[in-house]
Amino acid sequence: MPAPSGPRVILPVEPVEPVTRGNLDLFLPDAELPAPSVLLVHGMYPSKPAVTPRYSNFYHDYASHLARRGIVVGLFDHELTDGPRYDEALATVDSAVEHFRSLPETDADAVGLWFFSGSGPLVYPFLADPPPWLRCVELTYPVLPGAGTPGWLPPEAVVPGIAVVPTYLTLVENEIPVYVSGQQEFLARAAEIDAPLNVRTLSGAGHGFDLLLDTPATRAAVADGLDWMADTVASRE
Repeated sequence: MPAPSGPRVILPVEPVEPVTRGNLDLFLPDAELPAPSVLLVHGMYPSKPAVTPRYSNFYHDYASHLARRGIVVGLFDHELTDGPRYDEALATVDSAVEHFRSLPETDADAVGLWFFSGSGPLVYPFLADPPPWLRCVELTYPVLPGAGTPGWLPPEAVVPGIAVVPTYLTLVENEIPVYVSGQQEFLARAAEIDAPLNVRTLSGAGHGFDLLLDTPATRAAVADGLDWMADTVASRE
C-alpha cells in the first residue's frame, strides 16, 4: 500500500497502520474483535485527485482516531473521485458495505456510516429505508438534496429515518453557498416532524474546517464528532 500523503486533520492522532481486504482498507483497534464498525464515505472531487481518499492523510487520520476509540474502520474509494458520478458511487458504496459487514473483524450488526461533503446525497437511501444493522449516521458539512433535486428522494421521505437511526450533522457558518439551501431544507423537514437530529453548527468556520482552520473550537468539533460516532455505534441501547 502506498504511504498516505497530503494535509492532515487538525486534531493530532497516533496513526494506525491499515490492513487491506480487497478494495477496502481496515483500521483495527487494540480491542477484542469483532468490534463495532464504521465505514467512511469520502466526498466528491471535480476530477481525479493526485492522492485518492483511500491514501490521503485526511481520511487515514479520521480512521485512526476511531480505531484508537475501539472501532473497526473501513476506508475505500468510490466514483466521486471523478466528478458527480452518483449512481455509480451509490452502487460502489452498497458493495463496500456488504463487503465490510462480511469481514470477520467487523460486527455486522453494529455498523455506522460517516459521509463527508459531496457524498451527503448517498445517505438518502439508507435513511429512507434503514437497514437493521445501521447503528448510526454522521454527516460532516454535507451536500443534501432538496425537494427539487433531480434523481433524489425529497427530504421529507428521508428524515423519518432519523427516528430509527441516530444522526449527527456538523454544519459550518461560512458554508459554500450552493450547499446552504439543501441543508436548511433538510433541517426544516426534520424540525417539522420533531426528528431527533443532533446538529452542531460551527461559528466562524467554513467547509473543510477540519483541514484548514486549527483553533480550540474546531479541534473540539472534530473530537466531539468522533466521540459521538464511537459512543453511538458501540451503544447497546
